[in-house]
Amino acid sequence: MAMTTSSKSSKLDFESILEKQKQGYYKDYDWLTSRLSDPDIETSELQTYIRSIRKCVTHLDRDYEILVGIMLKLNWATRESCLIKEYQAFLLNLVSAHTYYLRAGVRMLVKHFMSHLTLVTKTGDGGDKNVMVTVDDSLRQKHDLMFVNVHLVLKAITHIVPMTPKVLIPLLGEMFPFFNKDVYIQECYVKNLLQITHYLPNMRQKILEIVIERLLKFDVRSPREEIEELQREEDEDMEDIIFEMDDVSVQKEIVSSVDMLSIVETVPMTHKEGHKLDILMEITFRYIQNMCYSEGELNWEATKLLYRELLLIFETSILPTHASCHVQFIMFYICSLKQPICDGFLDYLWKKVQNPIAQPVYRQISVCYIGSLLSRGIFVPISTVKTCLELMSTWIHKYLDQTGDESLFADVTHHGPFYAVVQAILYVFVFRNKDIFESRKGLKWAEKLNFQRIVTCRLNPLKFCLPVIVQTFASVARSHQLAFCDTIIERNNRQVLPVACTNGNLDFAGKMLDSFFPFDPYILSRSRKYILPLYREYQGSIEEGDDEEENEEDDFITEDIISPSNGKFTIGSLSKTPSDFMEYGVSPGFKHVQDMT
Repeated sequence: MAMTTSSKSSKLDFESILEKQKQGYYKDYDWLTSRLSDPDIETSELQTYIRSIRKCVTHLDRDYEILVGIMLKLNWATRESCLIKEYQAFLLNLVSAHTYYLRAGVRMLVKHFMSHLTLVTKTGDGGDKNVMVTVDDSLRQKHDLMFVNVHLVLKAITHIVPMTPKVLIPLLGEMFPFFNKDVYIQECYVKNLLQITHYLPNMRQKILEIVIERLLKFDVRSPREEIEELQREEDEDMEDIIFEMDDVSVQKEIVSSVDMLSIVETVPMTHKEGHKLDILMEITFRYIQNMCYSEGELNWEATKLLYRELLLIFETSILPTHASCHVQFIMFYICSLKQPICDGFLDYLWKKVQNPIAQPVYRQISVCYIGSLLSRGIFVPISTVKTCLELMSTWIHKYLDQTGDESLFADVTHHGPFYAVVQAILYVFVFRNKDIFESRKGLKWAEKLNFQRIVTCRLNPLKFCLPVIVQTFASVARSHQLAFCDTIIERNNRQVLPVACTNGNLDFAGKMLDSFFPFDPYILSRSRKYILPLYREYQGSIEEGDDEEENEEDDFITEDIISPSNGKFTIGSLSKTPSDFMEYGVSPGFKHVQDMT
C-alpha cells in the first residue's frame, strides 16, 4: 500500500534531507519543496513541516536559498493561530541565525501590508482568472487580523536583530504601492507604516517622511482646479435630479446642512487621485491627533516631539514642493494644538525670511506661509498677528532705508523678498483688519505701521502685488485714512514700468510677484473635518476696478504670475509663467468655495 502524504511527512528526517541535498541526492528535497509549494496543503501538514524545518534552521545556509524562498512565500498570516505561531517562531529563528536572510524576510512582511483585492478562481476550461474582491467589514476585519500577526513578528525581529531598521526603512519607501493601486491598498499600507512608529519610535521621522513624500505626489496630481471642476459637474448632476422630483419628494429629501456635510464626507470624491489623497490625509490627521492626545488631554511633551519631526520634514519635503494644495495643512493642524507650536513655526519661517544668504525663492515662500497662517488660522490670536505685522513692517522700513536711491527701477528679480513681505502684510491686514481695529488702540497701532511710506516708495510694491489684494487693501486703508493708494494704482494701470534685467537691459513687460497662498480653502471632502473648525473664511467685501464691476471676483487673480513650473523651486525658474499655475492654490482666497460651509 502506498504511503500517504501525512504518514510520510511524519517519518521524514528533515536534517537528513538537507544533508542528502548537499551530497547531491535531491529526491526527498524536491518532494519537500513541492509539498511546501502546494497552495492546497492542509494546515496540520504544513505546520509539521514548519516545525521540523525550524528545528534544523541553523543548517539553512545559502545552499538552501530555494527552500527558504519557498518558506517566505507561504500564505501563513491568515491561517489558523497554531500555524501562525509556528511560522513566526521559524522566521525569528531564521533571521537571527542567518542575517543574510533578514532583507528577504522583512520584505515578505512589508509585502503583507499591501492587501490583495484579487482572488484567483478556476474557469470552466481549467484556467485561472482574477476576480476583484469587494471591500466590506468582513474583509477589513480579516486584513486587520493579518496585520496584527505581521506586526507581532516584525516587532520581535527588531528586538533580536538590531540592524533591522536599516533594512526596513528603505524597503518601506521602495515598496509603496503604485499610484494606480486601489485606494484601499494605499490606505492599508499607510496605516501599517504609521503602526510601525509605535514600536520603532526612533524611526518615526523617517517613516513620516516616506508617508508625506507620497502624500505630496498625490497632491500635485490633484490640482485644485480639476477637483473643483469635477465637483461642479457632480453638483450640477445632483441639481438635475432634484429638479425632476415633485414637491413632496423634494421636501422629504432635503436635509440639514449638517446632515449634508456628513453625507459628503462619506461619498468618494470624483477625482480619483484627490480621493486617495483625501483618505490618506484623514489617516494622517487622525494619527497626529492620537499621538498628541491622551484620554482627551494634550500631551505637551509628545506634541513638541512630533512637531519637531514634522518641521524637519516640512523643511526638506513640503517647503520645496511646488503645486501642493493640501499636504501643508499638516503644519496648519499641528500649529492649532497649542499656541507655542504656532509661535515656534512663525518664528522658524521669519528667520528664513530674514536670512540674507538663503535663496530668495525660499524667503518668498516662507513669508507666504506666514501671511497665509496669520490670515487663515482661527487659533492665531490678534496679539500674535499684530506682533508679526510689526516685525514685517519694521523689516520693510529698514529695507527701504538701506536701499535708498540705489534702485532707480522697481525690480522684482532683485527685490523679490521685499515685495513678498509687502504683499504678506497687506494680505494679513485685509483679512484681520476688523480684529485689529476692535483691539485696544487698534487704529493708533495701525498708524504706526506707516503704510503710506510703504505704498509710495520708489520700489512701487503695489505694481507687483496681486490686484485683488491691492484693491481691497486700498479700500480698507482709505476708509481709516491709513494710506491713499488710488493715485498710485491708477498710474500703475496707465504705464508699464521698466524692470532691470540680469543682462543689464530693461524689460518693459511688467513682471508680477510670485504669489503663493499655501492655506487657501481645503476642499478634500472627508479630511476637511479636521481643518474647517480651525479655518477663517474672509469676511468683508471685495474691491474691484471701475472697468470690471461686472466681472467675477476671480478675474482679479488670473493675472500672469511668475512661478516655477517644475516640482521643486529653483531660482532660475522664477522667470517662467506657466499657464496652468493658477490651478495650484495661488488664489488669495477672497472668493471661496461655496460648499465649504
